[in-house]
This record gives sequence, C-alpha cells and structure tokens, in this order.
Amino acid sequence: MSSTQRTKGISLAKGPVGLLGLVLLAYGITALIFGGHSFVQHALNGRVYGKRWLGLEVNGWSGLLFIAAGLLLLLGAPVHWGAKGVSLLVGIALAALALIALVNGHGGLGIFAANHLTELVWGAAAVLLIVFSQLPRVGATTKQLDDHGRVEPSLPTRRVKRDSSPVERAPAPRRTGEVEPHSPSVDRAASDARGASSSSVTAGSSPTVAQPDGGNDTSTRPRDIAGEDRQSASTSPAPAAPTRR
Repeated sequence: MSSTQRTKGISLAKGPVGLLGLVLLAYGITALIFGGHSFVQHALNGRVYGKRWLGLEVNGWSGLLFIAAGLLLLLGAPVHWGAKGVSLLVGIALAALALIALVNGHGGLGIFAANHLTELVWGAAAVLLIVFSQLPRVGATTKQLDDHGRVEPSLPTRRVKRDSSPVERAPAPRRTGEVEPHSPSVDRAASDARGASSSSVTAGSSPTVAQPDGGNDTSTRPRDIAGEDRQSASTSPAPAAPTRR
C-alpha cells in the first residue's frame, strides 16, 4: 500500500536568527570581561553609567542583557517555529528598551547603561529580529512511497505544443437510406449512362411478340423472325415446272 511522504522544506528564519544570537552572545561575554563590571542600578527612572566597549556604553546589566538575548535566540534557532517566536519576542523587548533609553536620556529603566550608539544597536537588532520572525519555509515537496518505502517513479511530463495549422476533416459517412444531394453534372452523367445501357440492350435483343395465353391475359416471348422466315421458306411448295407444248 503506497503512502505519502511530505518534506517541510528549508526554513529561512533559523539560520539568520541563530547567527544574530551568536553575535549578541559573544558581545555580551566580552562586554562583561573587558567592559563594565558594575551592577549599580537606580530602577525605573534613574540614570546609570558604565564603560565603553567597542563604542557601546555598557555596565554589568547591559552585558547580561546581550548574553540573555543571544542564548534565547540560539536555543530557539534549531526549530522553525521556535526561531520565529523567540526572534519576535526578543525583537519587541529590544525595541521597547531602546525607546525607553532614548526617552530617559541616559540608560534604560535605571538598570541598563546605554549611550546613543547602544540604543541604535538595540533598535537595529530589534528590526532585524522582527523581520526574521516573518520568514517562511521554502522547497516543500510531497513524495509517493511504495510498500517497501521506496519512492515511486513519476512519469515525465512533456509539454505539448499546439499546432495552429488548419485541419482538414474527412467527410462524415452517410447513413443508410440517406439521399445524396443532386447536382446538374451528376444528373447529366447518370442520364447518359442510362441512355447508353438502354441502346446496347435494344441493339442486342430480339423483338418480342405478344401472344394470347388463354383468357384476357397476354404474355410476351421473344420471337426469332429470321428463323421463322427460313422455316416458312422450307415448308412452302416448290413452284411447278413449266410444261412444254
């Protein structure tokens, strides 16, 4: 019994999401080592400061933010729906944090140290992650398998080219009893043929003489006039010889 095997295709979201998660994770780890180590906070609306690493101002909380975002993206990247869902959540979180830090003026939520370049990086990462969350799968296929699990060969398809030349149709066969339409030439040829046949019959046949056959009915039979003449000549008396006086 044949079965159907469907392949889901290639996910366009898993690769980019995993790559961006790896970049964020690497930057967060290096920021904790070479950047700010302070975990000082002034929650919600306070100002926080950190150290610059690769142009971005970060503190201990900012480094942890990069690490957490990168880990979530790497964990969700192996699965298509996981990559799309995690990238959407992380993108929304980074976009909100970038807006809050931009409005606050120096740092986000009084916890994460950030300058304008840090806010720009958060905003760019958020836009990319939201775009990645909308990427679909491509190349999905469906295969027919036989009883042994092997792929059934599919018949090659050929494209048929249409012929635009006019097609001559054969005349339809006539039905029994259907009268053929007359034409002057056909009638003339038929009358000539009948005339020729009747003349040949008249020339080769003997005349017929009607004789009574009992009662009022008469029947005709052919009569050989030449033979009757010969018979009458043989039966007629010979002329008498003249007598001499």
